[in-house]
Amino acid sequence: MTTTTGFLTLPPLDPVPGTLLVAVGPGASGKSTYAQTAAVDAVVCLDSLRREISGDAGDQSVTPAAVERQNTLLEQHLGAGRTVFLDSTNVEPKVRAGLVERARRRGRPIVALLFLPHLDICLTRNALRPANLRVPEDTLRWQHDLTREATPDALLREGFTAVHHIEPIPTGATMSNDVLAPERIADAVAVLRKAQQGDQEAHRDLGDYFPEYEGLVMQTDHVRYLELAARAGLEATHLLIMHIQSDTWGASVDTYTSDLGMPLASVNLGDYASRTEAVRETVRAATDHGWMLAPEHEWADFDCGGGEIHIPIYPRPVSR
Repeated sequence: MTTTTGFLTLPPLDPVPGTLLVAVGPGASGKSTYAQTAAVDAVVCLDSLRREISGDAGDQSVTPAAVERQNTLLEQHLGAGRTVFLDSTNVEPKVRAGLVERARRRGRPIVALLFLPHLDICLTRNALRPANLRVPEDTLRWQHDLTREATPDALLREGFTAVHHIEPIPTGATMSNDVLAPERIADAVAVLRKAQQGDQEAHRDLGDYFPEYEGLVMQTDHVRYLELAARAGLEATHLLIMHIQSDTWGASVDTYTSDLGMPLASVNLGDYASRTEAVRETVRAATDHGWMLAPEHEWADFDCGGGEIHIPIYPRPVSR
């Protein structure tokens, strides 16, 4: 089986050099995460192009200009014989038809990569995004419905030379296999934090959320936690730095499996005298123990009663 860090392909993916790989999937289905470690010569990402044009990856008003730039880059890459991954939704048949025709004119294979997690997973991931990158729920549902209609047989009839399902690799994490409904996640995290602070009633309540929980869920040693979580293939939503009181900033790290199939866990990273110190020490803890930071333009500030910053982090790829 051919694998990419965090994902597997069914059947194994081994594209011919010069192939155009086209993601087909709703927002928050894992396309950009896959792109970070895809074995290709180039990635063309519509969000990145919007950011280049207006400074905001979520600025839909510049989408026509971004698509024009996307098509120019595709022509350049295909003309040069590069294997390229197109990171955009491509859920509409008319959009895919244009891509098929572009590859056909260049004599290049074109392969569809289907990203179709359960709708609840996409909705949960979408809710965790910064506001400017969040897809409206009705749009996300529409994208998911169209992706379900894009069956392998339908895509092959459209002219794609092959179709692959892209799915998360099972993590084998040494923690609970309990699955939380999205509406219970916030309450579960609150109980975890109280339990980590020594609240005995919260310890008892954990059983209501995580009947099978093991070490990682209640791991209080953040160094050990970060090492174990990185090895287990977990993905972190963010480092969270929050203003607690006048001279105190708290920090924690929240993690979940890449398919949200295992429950969230949260570990306190300490209290600090300033926001600068909290960011510096928290970032050091993560990068020293198996994680990579998201680019600074993906960091998000929120006004939650005094200030809060979310820093997305990702497991560092492991050589296989």
